[in-house]
Amino acid sequence: MSLDIKMPAEWEPHAFCFMAWAVHREWGADVANVKQELREVISTVAEYEPVRLLVPPDLIDEARHQNFGSNVEIIPAPVDDIWMRDILPTFALRDGAPIAIDWNFNGWGSSPLRLARPGDRLAGLLASTLGIPTVAASFIAEAGSMVTDGRGTVVTTKSCLLSPNRNPSFGRTDRQRMDAIEQNLLHFGVRRTIWLEGDATEAITNGHADGYVLFTNPGKLLVEGIDPTEQRPNRCRESDVNLLHTVVDEQNRPLHVKTILPPRQRYLRFTQRTFAPCYLNGYVANGAVITGRFGDSERDQAAERSLQQAFPTREIRMLRLDHIAAGGGGVHCLTKEMPKPAPN
Repeated sequence: MSLDIKMPAEWEPHAFCFMAWAVHREWGADVANVKQELREVISTVAEYEPVRLLVPPDLIDEARHQNFGSNVEIIPAPVDDIWMRDILPTFALRDGAPIAIDWNFNGWGSSPLRLARPGDRLAGLLASTLGIPTVAASFIAEAGSMVTDGRGTVVTTKSCLLSPNRNPSFGRTDRQRMDAIEQNLLHFGVRRTIWLEGDATEAITNGHADGYVLFTNPGKLLVEGIDPTEQRPNRCRESDVNLLHTVVDEQNRPLHVKTILPPRQRYLRFTQRTFAPCYLNGYVANGAVITGRFGDSERDQAAERSLQQAFPTREIRMLRLDHIAAGGGGVHCLTKEMPKPAPN
């Protein structure tokens, strides 16, 4: 593998965005509500950049009847889930040309809450369809487990990448496993890996970094803090926020960290374990940041102000996504950008 691979920051220009119209039957009685919310996300992303919508053959007619418009291209594909952030490869650039990084996705460790399925192994197939090379990592991960500044710094979590259902054989100790993963990340242009504790109790993902950390510029990030009204605060989150205030990026610069607060429990529509009301799990599209709002008007507005300050040249679009969030994800989880190739 070449060391000139670059994983761009998400605010860098996109050629298009992959999404999927494939709401699995596991959603049960909420299928219609999830589709309604998904349609709004797809339509909103398409206002700012082309969307290539992956659709299983039996749902092609249904997808066409959504009347998404000319900026949404419907593509038949053997996809059976909507979480494109993790199921698809990460699209990066090598010598300015796109490649696909295969993180060996295994269904988030194939946990009892979400067993691995045939439609999870799309990295090689999609890369082949696009006619771009695939580069495989030597460890198991998901793109949502890592956030990058596009300049060689990655933030990830121990709770996810060191979980026994992903990478049990990289060494006897956490440090050995971390060192092995860091060495492999060097092949993808990562020179500094910042390890947060994460949240091993988080349903399905075991604590993805993209649920509470968002780079907004090199050296600058937003992090979701702890609600001061919580009776039992998340001590791992408190530790992670404190750590981010003390570490440096690949350029040896201290990180500029701004904290936002989550929506308060009393305003949330759902309370199940998988519900993920995350402001920072948003998609940085060409010209917009698209994320969720959750009915806590004070916190929703505060998050909007923080995002607008961080991305002053982009519109902030906040959508009501309660049913999608009940499945454990947000707008970022639904999307996967293709970076624009570098000019010759």
